[in-house]
Amino acid sequence: MKMICSVVFTLISAWGFSKEPLLPDLEAMAQEFVLETKKIEIPGYPFAFNPAIIRWRGQLLLSFRVIPDRRQSFNTELGLVLLNEQFEPISTPQLLYFREESSPAPCRAEDIRFLAIGERLFLIYDDNEEKKLSKGGFRMYIAELYAQGDHFILGDIECLRHFEGESREVREKSWVPFEYQGRLLLAYSLIPHKIFSPRLDGSGICDTIAATESQIAWDFGTLRGGTQGLLENGQYLAFFHSSTEMATVHSEGQKMTHYFIGAYTFSPEPPFAITAASREPIIGPHFYRGIVYKPYWKPIRCVFPCGYIAEGPFIWIAYGRDDHECWVAKINTEQLLKSLVKLEH
Repeated sequence: MKMICSVVFTLISAWGFSKEPLLPDLEAMAQEFVLETKKIEIPGYPFAFNPAIIRWRGQLLLSFRVIPDRRQSFNTELGLVLLNEQFEPISTPQLLYFREESSPAPCRAEDIRFLAIGERLFLIYDDNEEKKLSKGGFRMYIAELYAQGDHFILGDIECLRHFEGESREVREKSWVPFEYQGRLLLAYSLIPHKIFSPRLDGSGICDTIAATESQIAWDFGTLRGGTQGLLENGQYLAFFHSSTEMATVHSEGQKMTHYFIGAYTFSPEPPFAITAASREPIIGPHFYRGIVYKPYWKPIRCVFPCGYIAEGPFIWIAYGRDDHECWVAKINTEQLLKSLVKLEH
């Protein structure tokens, strides 16, 4: 009798009828179009994270972010390194300098997005140049990058301070850059899909040139920018991120912030309306399983996209994991685009 009761209890637990609810395993949702993932190790910077990637002048260029002192987590630095075709560093990593020696504020630059326009390469990132931290102090910046062999130099840096909806109560970050007819444009938000045209004349002014509404079915938090937008199959393709509080096997049953990646397309012509979007998060191997790090601001389970390249039938998306690692994921482009749900406006 005791043996029968034991077997029944085991079966009930396995079938999910136990009193304790089963925790979701996010990696069980992984799609077949995510073909592989690979961690990128940056020499000298073991906890580099949030990489962006671009193929520029025939070479793979990767950006990364580091926190020199985890006790002062808002003080961050950004660096660059060249990669080979196996996504392995082949140059000495170089930190960029965003501050003059006389600056009263330390560097707080975060999360580069690359955009190439012809032979010119632009960096789009957020920073806070104020001595005292505040939400309103974080604004978006644009700088042109120049190469001297394997060494890179920043040109003039412009802060985007004046735009529709600007508020000292909002921390600006994750605007989506894309090129249209040789111009650098920026998607300020996804819902609505509001498009800015920065004047890039030193004034810090962005003009609103379009805004469209879309109904995107997404149950994993507010949609925010992620990667740059690139033309793919006649439309712009970009990746977004979102976050929400939940408990999973990856958080060992604790409720904490989980970050997610999705994809969307938008029209190649004004008003640049969003045409299709992911219904569920894009997930691949090792997105959420792996080393658990001591958090520098709060416990999270995070994948954070900053850039991608399109190579033949594949996309390689660069993303950070848990604010401590750099990764790339190989994705089948055709299958990804087929997975997106078409939208009405």
